Amino acid sequence: MEIRQLEYFLAVVEHNGVNRAAQQLHIAQASLSQSIRQLERELKLPLFHRTGRNLVLTSAGELLVEPARKVIRDVLAVRDIMRGARELQVGSITIGTMPEMSSDAVAAWSASFTKLHPGIRLDLVEHASAAELCEEVAAGTCELGFTTFPVAAENLTKVDLAVQRLLLVMPPGTAGVDPSAPHDLARLDDVPLAVSSSAHRENDAVTAVLRQESVAPRIVARVPNRHAQLTLVLNGAASAFLPLRMAAAAARSGAVVVETRPEVRRPFGIVHRDGSLTPAAQSLVIESSATLDRWNELIADFQGQGLTLLDATLRADDELHARGIS
Repeated sequence: MEIRQLEYFLAVVEHNGVNRAAQQLHIAQASLSQSIRQLERELKLPLFHRTGRNLVLTSAGELLVEPARKVIRDVLAVRDIMRGARELQVGSITIGTMPEMSSDAVAAWSASFTKLHPGIRLDLVEHASAAELCEEVAAGTCELGFTTFPVAAENLTKVDLAVQRLLLVMPPGTAGVDPSAPHDLARLDDVPLAVSSSAHRENDAVTAVLRQESVAPRIVARVPNRHAQLTLVLNGAASAFLPLRMAAAAARSGAVVVETRPEVRRPFGIVHRDGSLTPAAQSLVIESSATLDRWNELIADFQGQGLTLLDATLRADDELHARGIS
């Protein structure tokens, strides 16, 4: 049995006869009739009652209609998947980020995609704010945008990825701090802080939590980005609230990293225009989500073994690196 035979069979059913079906298929009626008879011989069952020029489905023919349609749908789906696979061999994806979703983090999450599809170039563009990022995605300048939520973009599709935790990162050798216990933010009055002047949402989130604790932050430096924050921390000039992945890197460089009570967190994810993504962009969304899921699951597993969030994160990073995933 060939796919073409099922296509011809369905054409006769849907066009109520050989004549119209042959016209739609652009083949001779004799060729179509011969194909139907060959299919009946292979199935050893008549599919149509022949009454003059009319063809009426037999009970066997009626049973074949839906399975034949499913086979055709599946074949078309396979063709689409393979076409998508061909498209994943070369091309590019423009990805927008914003200060709270740094290009470094997005690059880490998309590393597995890059390994799987080395022919696809990733162009990362950092925008000044979530609002500007969403405007660029809506305009089609960026195919994907990584942002913290919520965002005011009703015309965009939102994909939830995870929750971003901010930890308090303090200079190496900071005394009187127990890294194994959460640091009460109510005791933050005298801690000098460095903040990123571009990370407005992050600063607002920290300020809101501190306000709940009746704490006025002591800001000693406003710097352009997180890397400058980290430089000040490692040089002993200030402390900073940094996302978990960066806090773990800071700990490896000697910084004192503590969780806070209450926690500072924000959900984040991806935005894109409504409608279907290109196969490359769709694959990137899937790979990024899978990478984050693996990371968070490992962290949760290690925390279940009694490790702190920081130590669990360091262990998870080491294990994923050993697997060649990150």
